[in-house]
Amino acid sequence: MAAAVSKISMDFITRLNLQNPHDVKTVNGGDTNATYSLYSGEKRYFLKVQPNQDRHYFDHEVASLKALSEWVRVPKVMKQGEKQGSAYLLMDWIETGSNNQSALGEALAHLHHAKGKAFGFEVNADNDYFPKNNTWSSSWGEFFVHQRLEPLMDLAKKKALWLNQRGDHFENLKKTILADDHVRQVEPSLLHGDLWAGNFMFDTNDQPVFIDPNSFYGDREYDLAVSKVFPGFNEDFYSSYEAAYPLEDGYQDRFKWYEFYYVLLHFVRFGDIYAPRLNRLLISF
Repeated sequence: MAAAVSKISMDFITRLNLQNPHDVKTVNGGDTNATYSLYSGEKRYFLKVQPNQDRHYFDHEVASLKALSEWVRVPKVMKQGEKQGSAYLLMDWIETGSNNQSALGEALAHLHHAKGKAFGFEVNADNDYFPKNNTWSSSWGEFFVHQRLEPLMDLAKKKALWLNQRGDHFENLKKTILADDHVRQVEPSLLHGDLWAGNFMFDTNDQPVFIDPNSFYGDREYDLAVSKVFPGFNEDFYSSYEAAYPLEDGYQDRFKWYEFYYVLLHFVRFGDIYAPRLNRLLISF
């Protein structure tokens, strides 16, 4: 994407009103934003830039970081705004340490003990590739089916005829979710919301740092199911989580719902490479 490879100007950096900014370098930071390392004096920062967006572009991420910061370590937000027609988010730089998956599992369990009064979040994720409606709901089943699954499937059906032909399986999935006892009783936990291997790191004390959250209050099993979609988490992570916050019986079956949603999300964005996996999941419902 153009945003990820664009070169920022020193004029833009100067307008951030930092003291003696220097050593500006591009860094790997995903495929959505242009990302940079820079120094102000002797302190290093991480900068995200999204061209042609206003200052509110990063509102959901900033709100997510603020919510998570009460429970786990996240990068500290220094500045958010807009310069020269581009949105920016400036955060402190995290020096990396060694992988400590046991600590990561414990930290996630600690985060999931943060409970809300309803399912959703205070800010919508309007600027995601697939915008997410986080309007509060008293029902996890209603929230997940009507504010996540159905809008995403509507978008996906425009890309693949076979999804329309599998409509019965999708209807079965929705009915199963809405009728499930766990779903009816689940408490709203604060979630990272996009927990794959690229969205955590470890500091120089080998303690976990959660990055790039897409937070909302939901079923804590969602975060764990998402973590299993791609490699990056080992048995130490899952065993330490289970020891700190044991899962309820039947979670393996419920994980498949959330895996389906996350794979569907990737299908919508990246295309047919995810179609075989998506199809196998869908016809199992």
